[in-house]
Amino acid sequence: MHFQFDRDHIAFFSSGRATEIRAEYRRQTEKYADSLRIQTAIRSLWSDLPPSLIAACMEQFSLQHRGNVKCALPPDSLYTGPALEMASSAATARLHASLLATALPPEGGRILEIAAGIGADSILLTRVADALVCIEADPLHARMLRHNLDAAQARNAMVLRGSAETLLQSLKLHCFDAVFADPARREAPGRGRTRRSVEIENYSPPFSFFQSLPLSLPILIKIAPAAEVPGGWGVATVAADGECKEQLLHRGMALPPLCAIDADSGERWTPGESREAIVVRNPAWLIEPHAAIIRTGAVAQYCREHHCEPIDPMIAYGWSESEPQVSPWHRRFRILRVEKYHRKNLQRGVDEFGFGARTEIKKRGFPETPDEVRKKLRFRGERKGLIFLTRQGDGHLMIFAERPSPPGG
Repeated sequence: MHFQFDRDHIAFFSSGRATEIRAEYRRQTEKYADSLRIQTAIRSLWSDLPPSLIAACMEQFSLQHRGNVKCALPPDSLYTGPALEMASSAATARLHASLLATALPPEGGRILEIAAGIGADSILLTRVADALVCIEADPLHARMLRHNLDAAQARNAMVLRGSAETLLQSLKLHCFDAVFADPARREAPGRGRTRRSVEIENYSPPFSFFQSLPLSLPILIKIAPAAEVPGGWGVATVAADGECKEQLLHRGMALPPLCAIDADSGERWTPGESREAIVVRNPAWLIEPHAAIIRTGAVAQYCREHHCEPIDPMIAYGWSESEPQVSPWHRRFRILRVEKYHRKNLQRGVDEFGFGARTEIKKRGFPETPDEVRKKLRFRGERKGLIFLTRQGDGHLMIFAERPSPPGG
């Protein structure tokens, strides 16, 4: 359960006493890792404050520490647990701002941000636009958003509290040059627990709301990496920290209909024309495309661009007879041997290649998890190898492999 902050907490966090408590909290965390010990020390110094308020401070300071690591917000910005989970990282926020900047006129422009949350994107948007209008439906997050914008001295930003569906009835959309949105993912039931919905019509605002906006207005919408992409919209899958962090739906933007973008470097991959299948008789190398490439649905095109062929049309591994080029969009592995899967032969291969306890096990389209497979094997060697377990057609393969030596190694 997330800590429930209220408006009184927000008011206190902006006070001088909270600043003193925050400074003491930081001194304590430099000496101790035990949160209970730190909270006890804080309570003894501010014994006149209610324990519930001290607890709220401890939670907020912890969120600030995590937020400072993740987000492009000022150090003393305010967060809630759910808002921090949803917030764009510094790298993805920079990407959003740079993409939206291309939609603005050279003399500057106005951006409308819908579902702005606590402002993880807003701060950077104020640096590329002449004016930013932020809409946030949650009253608590709207207060935090205003606080965070003020902390960043973002004087060209306005915060409107309420639902976008209602507020847009009185806003003149023709006055804006672009729209950015990070709609809230509503919780959906699932097997005794709740989970974030991947149905974009269940977002808040729902996708149909964005469909109704003028076609002439450039729009960029952040959605979950697993969400289904609707027809008629372009999509960019976003890579950050080795994962596919999000998808960006776009309309009227200077982006190809389908691409993958690395948030850290800005590097893009765009599927080219379809290529003929490559015949691989003696596979010597395996590539594992980045999750952002996989999410584009163009794995076969990607593999063939790198002179590889997918092991199976439905599996995101490719193999080749020659060494693939190094790329940030895939990982390469040298194949030692390929066999049809058999439990006893798997153990035999582990022994033959001298694989040890540090060996990695990866799988795609295989019924058991890597941990389940590992429990049934004995690793008695010293070599750090890799075992790929994957489907091919109606059967399964086991691929013994190793990472190539680094350049110059």
